[in-house]
Amino acid sequence: MKRNNLLAAANIAIIVYYMVFFLWAKLSEPDEGETVVLTAYSGFIAYINPFTIGAYLLGAVALLNLKYCQSKAYRIGFFVSYCFLAVCSLVAIMGMTYWWELFMYAPHVIIIAAAIMIMSRRNDKKREDLQGRDKDK
Repeated sequence: MKRNNLLAAANIAIIVYYMVFFLWAKLSEPDEGETVVLTAYSGFIAYINPFTIGAYLLGAVALLNLKYCQSKAYRIGFFVSYCFLAVCSLVAIMGMTYWWELFMYAPHVIIIAAAIMIMSRRNDKKREDLQGRDKDK
């Protein structure tokens, strides 16, 4: 029960995060309702951009969904959306001038490796359950 609450809270939080960001981006378009508050915090948006920090957060939520969610479509949906954002964040490479700046992709590599491990363990467990059922018959 505690896992379900954690998973639901994480899913709601990441969805709200993206909704707020895209609403903020829409409201801060020039000549369309731009306010002093949005202008004042426009520099802050660069730090919480969904293609940088947001991609890592979505990756963590995708891992939680892969681990604890029972719905296959939901798991796949969250992981595919993470992969889409990870690919979109590759655009950041264009502005890189030093090799060490590639370390910003280390979390993506870790998240994808963890996802592979979670799915392989999940598949191994299913195989063991199926083999156990076959032996019982």
